[in-house]
Amino acid sequence: MTSVNGAAVTQASSAIPGIGLYVSLLHKVLGEQMQTLIQQSLALWSLLTVEIELDLDEDGRMRLDRWELDPGVQNAVREKWETVTQHNIADVADAVWFYNEVRRLYGFDVPSVDYDQPCEVDVDWPM
Repeated sequence: MTSVNGAAVTQASSAIPGIGLYVSLLHKVLGEQMQTLIQQSLALWSLLTVEIELDLDEDGRMRLDRWELDPGVQNAVREKWETVTQHNIADVADAVWFYNEVRRLYGFDVPSVDYDQPCEVDVDWPM
């Protein structure tokens, strides 16, 4: 069985041209209503364990992206997409959120790490 998930910031998606802008616009439209990877994974688990009724499309795929494909959401994203420029991106998209998500994804800006503390960088490699 195949699932169709919603947009998310992942290593793979962040490398696809245009996805960063799309996801930034989507997050600007939805804010905290945008589903995280964890929320989508939990929804998938609920579908697989028949905890909730299967939401299948005409091709038999499990749909986890209905929140994103809602016509109101897509129209709002489309409007922003058509107006965004390099000069207004900070206002039209949520570029700061996307930047922070990518940094978090790669292990930067972790709240519990004190980056000012010295660390050993010359460590013998085990043979």
